[in-house]
Amino acid sequence: MPRPSIKSERKEEILQAYERCMALYGVEGATQKRIAEEAGIARPLLRHHVGNNEELLLEAARRYAERCKVSMQELADYPFSGLEGLLDVLFLDNSDVTSPADTMIATGLIVVAQTDERIKAIMSDWFDDIQNKFEQVLTGLFPSAEKEEVASIASGLIGIYFNLDALFPIKKGDVDFQKRSYRAARILLMSLNSSTGDSCRGNSSPDNSSPDNSNVGA
Repeated sequence: MPRPSIKSERKEEILQAYERCMALYGVEGATQKRIAEEAGIARPLLRHHVGNNEELLLEAARRYAERCKVSMQELADYPFSGLEGLLDVLFLDNSDVTSPADTMIATGLIVVAQTDERIKAIMSDWFDDIQNKFEQVLTGLFPSAEKEEVASIASGLIGIYFNLDALFPIKKGDVDFQKRSYRAARILLMSLNSSTGDSCRGNSSPDNSSPDNSNVGA
């Protein structure tokens, strides 16, 4: 396999540095000075390898959306045996569906989407894909559920999941908060179970609604 060009490698390094800066400082705080320092290159080389600020932001948005698309497809393809399996993947500390850093990047891009139509289009497609993949998972677990009910529960589940990730910088290690998020998501899913009468493997009593303490807050 041909070795990637130095220019391609340097572009990748710059984009990764930009994403780290976005996660830490937000879009506005990801200045060229910070990006150059993070990437270990001179500022004038940023434009040479990547382009101007708008091109850098657009490329970062595309990369983020593509990462999420791959992750969501893996989620949709995963052979969940029941609710507990889905909850564990989404809410335990070993979850790799997204990372807190990516959630911070998403937050910044959503803010920019208010004034940038290109970013808005990318982020709209990004969210639609997440919604669709969550609906696919729930439909697999509850095949007799009505489409609108599945869509509503999927939206609620996404909201809880992203809230947990978005608050990670100030709630890291807060076991009680993670337990409450896990339990809220489980209550939502159990309501879908109750409304359809589907027998979903892996379900247990609604009172058994918190993850194992040994897996939380590690």
